[in-house]
Amino acid sequence: MTVAPSTSRMGFRRGADSRAGQCRSRTGRSRHRTREATTGTTSTTTNRSAKTLIQRLVRAGFSKEFVRTAVLPDWWEDACADDPKLVQDLEIRVARFLGQTISAVADANAPLVSSLYPNAQLRRIREINRDRLAPAIHAALRVAAAVVRSLRDTVPPPAVPPLPGDPLAWRDLIRRSSAAPRLSDLATDLWKRGVPVVPLGILPTPGFQGMACIVADRPVIMLGYGHDEPGRVAFVIAHEAGHIAAGDCAPDRPVVDEEDEISDDAEVEVSADRYATAVLVGSLSIPAVDDVASRDFKNLARQALGLEKETGADASSVIYSWARRTGDYVTATMAVKALYRNAGAQKELQRLLAEHVDFESAAETDRSLLLCVRRESALDEAAG
Repeated sequence: MTVAPSTSRMGFRRGADSRAGQCRSRTGRSRHRTREATTGTTSTTTNRSAKTLIQRLVRAGFSKEFVRTAVLPDWWEDACADDPKLVQDLEIRVARFLGQTISAVADANAPLVSSLYPNAQLRRIREINRDRLAPAIHAALRVAAAVVRSLRDTVPPPAVPPLPGDPLAWRDLIRRSSAAPRLSDLATDLWKRGVPVVPLGILPTPGFQGMACIVADRPVIMLGYGHDEPGRVAFVIAHEAGHIAAGDCAPDRPVVDEEDEISDDAEVEVSADRYATAVLVGSLSIPAVDDVASRDFKNLARQALGLEKETGADASSVIYSWARRTGDYVTATMAVKALYRNAGAQKELQRLLAEHVDFESAAETDRSLLLCVRRESALDEAAG
């Protein structure tokens, strides 16, 4: 399918397709609007410019790509950064995004910071400070809020509890006949339960693998790394669903799993792993896989396929459950590729996102945030 330049199915444009001359045409409105919003703030702070403000955001941990996509207005062009008449308009947007006062953002000598989320539960993390992960958490929660505000009327409010506490009970509800649940089964059922599953295409780094959070009283699952292997993504979703089912997350206490290759023997993680394994393979333990030498992916693929025929458990789910236990994701990825089951996750997630989120009617600032979840290549494949 051929798509004309621009984000054609989003109903709004970015970058080179932004409307020419918007910087100057909006200047008058910007001054009028920001004069009212900034009453009582100083306008004499030195070095106040859009360019400086963007640089401060980057120093705060938000990449230029993320700022350009999620914070700047859709009519922004590079030349706008040199227009001093647009500074106050941009300061309002940044203050809203960061949750700071306009006066704090307007102080060009002060660092910009997002919340450090002291109550966030960081799991499977490398040796990094909490403040380095804070920009990714903040960005994901802002995007999650934009998704929740833009849900179509067909998405119901979440039930209480949103998911069965028994993973085998959930498995029985979503499996098709005798087949094992697949990625599409999990994600479709979660949306039907009022639990959005949101794949992030753009996220500040360092990022995370998955996050279970509560936004506006609604559980949301955020996916951060963009893996395309359906079995691997299904395990991450089922794992985050386990956190939701157990009540591990709260409005101010998201559970953030940075990297699935990092081991974590905390009970909250062990329980979520058991939940995911039971949903996907039908038991609390991984079907027996004989010892596999590192990189012997063909042996692993053969065993997983045999277990699929014997038990009905999806072979790729068996493989990634094995990888979760051993930490050997390299061999697991090669085994799944050998079975030709290594692609298609993003296409399915994007299809469900487009079905349940009203991008066209979203508020202008929400549309910018929603750009972080849209992958045009996956949308093109889904439409074609």
